[in-house]
Amino acid sequence: MPTTPGRPPLFADRAFQAVTGLLIVDVAAFLVQEHTGPLWPAPVNWLLMIAVIIPTLLLCRRAQTDPASTPVVRRYWLTVRAGASLFVGVAVLRILSELGAGGWLTPASVVLHVLGGIVLTAPLVGLPFSARSRARRTGVWLDLGTLTSAAGLLIWHFAASGQFADGRVTVPRVLAAAVIMGAGLNGVYLAAKVVLAGVDSFARRGLYWIGASALIGGLGSAISFLHPSQPDGNLLVLVLPVAAYAAAAGARVQVVDTAAGERRERAPRGYSLMPYVGIAAVDAMVVYHNVWSVGNGMLIDGVAVTLTTLVAIRQLITFRQNDALQHRLSYEASHDMLTGLANRALFGDRVAAALAAAGPDRPVSVVLVDLDDFKLVNDTLGHATGDALLVHVAERMRVSVRPEDMVARLGGDEFAILFSGVAGAEVDLALTRIAAALLEPALIDGEPMTVRASFGVVDGRGGDDAGDLLRQADIAMYEAKGRGEGGYERYRPGMEARGAERSRQVAALRTAILEDQLVVFFQPVVTLPDGRITGAEALVRWQHPADGLLGPGAFIDAAEQSGLIVPLGTWVLRAATREAATWPDELTVSVNVSARQLREAGFPAVVAAALRDSGLPAHRLTVEITESVAVGGGATGENLRGLRELGVKLSLDDFGTGASTLTLLATCPVQQIKLDRSFVPDGGSDAIADAVVQMARAFGLQAVAEGVETPEQATRLTELGYERAQGFLFARPMSAADLRGRLHSRLDPGLAVR
Repeated sequence: MPTTPGRPPLFADRAFQAVTGLLIVDVAAFLVQEHTGPLWPAPVNWLLMIAVIIPTLLLCRRAQTDPASTPVVRRYWLTVRAGASLFVGVAVLRILSELGAGGWLTPASVVLHVLGGIVLTAPLVGLPFSARSRARRTGVWLDLGTLTSAAGLLIWHFAASGQFADGRVTVPRVLAAAVIMGAGLNGVYLAAKVVLAGVDSFARRGLYWIGASALIGGLGSAISFLHPSQPDGNLLVLVLPVAAYAAAAGARVQVVDTAAGERRERAPRGYSLMPYVGIAAVDAMVVYHNVWSVGNGMLIDGVAVTLTTLVAIRQLITFRQNDALQHRLSYEASHDMLTGLANRALFGDRVAAALAAAGPDRPVSVVLVDLDDFKLVNDTLGHATGDALLVHVAERMRVSVRPEDMVARLGGDEFAILFSGVAGAEVDLALTRIAAALLEPALIDGEPMTVRASFGVVDGRGGDDAGDLLRQADIAMYEAKGRGEGGYERYRPGMEARGAERSRQVAALRTAILEDQLVVFFQPVVTLPDGRITGAEALVRWQHPADGLLGPGAFIDAAEQSGLIVPLGTWVLRAATREAATWPDELTVSVNVSARQLREAGFPAVVAAALRDSGLPAHRLTVEITESVAVGGGATGENLRGLRELGVKLSLDDFGTGASTLTLLATCPVQQIKLDRSFVPDGGSDAIADAVVQMARAFGLQAVAEGVETPEQATRLTELGYERAQGFLFARPMSAADLRGRLHSRLDPGLAVR
């Protein structure tokens, strides 16, 4: 047998070499004795059979104890060992019988023979078919019917009919013919079932050898016992060693293919060769009968008609399967498999068809929909939850439009809607309805969720190009998305220019990061009430070559939408830690980190590298995050824990504007909260500012007030218990050089609260 790369040679095993050589000796001895007469006393032939079975038992034991095999495989080969051992007992009883030890030994050997056959075939009956669907199982049974019908004809003609060669019909002869037919058909059935088995634990080649062993042992034994025309020697001494060798080959192949990692499940095929084998056999019998007038013509014709009927039914089932497969492939080519909506290809075809049928009384509107912050769901809750959310969105959108409208999923979190026969206010109303439906809370995989979406709308007319409409709807959708509030935007001429401007800005920002056009300013954080500087917050600016110094409002949105916020944030982190490492004593630096950065795998390693390269101790760095970022799980939660393990401090920025809850303070690993500037007392109620500092004190957190602009605000915050603050009252953001000048005096008269 050929050897495939990575597979141990089949004949590298000495036991398999031995069983092969012994079988050759056994077969040769049987054939020679049929022509020349006995070469030795009859018991020697049974000893040869035992000699073949002993290495077979060894090979079965190796398959049974192979640690790479599954438990079901090991149990099967244990059963084969038990059954083969019984046949050693059969041979021993036959030897004793030949030596004249007692007439009862031969019947006893027959009983032991039948028992061994039952032990060997019982596990094969339970093997499942590889066919899973009802139609495929029906096809398999029809194939088995075709094969067994043909096999029954052959077994009858060449084996069972010999019982009635002289025309006499007796009960013993009928029983003998029935046993031969039953054993033969059972062997054919088991062999075919093994070939069709869907057990991926077994080596596929090994199953073929197992099937051959069942067929040879079953049919050969029945003929050996009951056929009236026997060879001069006992046919069992040929049949049983050959069956044992097939089992030995199956065991060896099981070990070899398992070692090579080739325990593959049978790949499903749309056809089977078995019925054609049966038809060929019956056709040969028809020719055989017509040419030599041998055999029962009516029986042969009856089997041929039966096979024709079975094959016709099988073909009809195959045609139905092909039709179903073609329908399924057509559906899969035009639909999204997750949501069941139309896909991009089908949607484009429908848009083109709608434009071709469009007229003054039949307008067309195309809408592109993008889910806001969907990536955050995937990153924090996992892709399974993200998929469940997409299915939920698809259903909400589908029930919110008319039956004649089409909803499609173009890919990822991007959807599209085709409105035919309506435009303008009617489309706006439908989109408002869809947006409201998506904002209704829904339980997705146990998580309460709402979805905000951005819609881009374009109206089409007859003669418009479908591709142009989709491009314009995409431009309008990004315009709506850029507002950061969801809702819809209708396409207007000139939007392309704004899109092109955004692209130019992103390209310029990328250049700015690469060419160090960015600079870091610092706004001091001071103590209350004395105004002593304890650290500073790093704030990025862009020294634009043409537009001068730009604040973050001019480019942060573009950085967020393009993904440049990650390299930009890394640049700011490294620049801020390098500068802070030159400050005296224990002054700290605060760096803002975006949600996108915290979703990046390995972010703590980025921070650790910045600290290592700058020489700044970890406890002097504070990472500021927003409340919406803090509630994220998944990679975000892992990164926050990783930062804490580094010794970096965490601060909740703009506290009070997002998902501020007691649970958040109890579970998020922060050491500081920063009161948002909108809650700083300014002559009105100071209840929120008071509540925040009380919560901070209760949880052992430091409270910092942002946006302090007047002495009165600073005084009131001091009275409430705030010990840290920052704002224009104390200092505006300044360059690194200006801050270093301030730090020469730790108590700056210009910073103290009067």
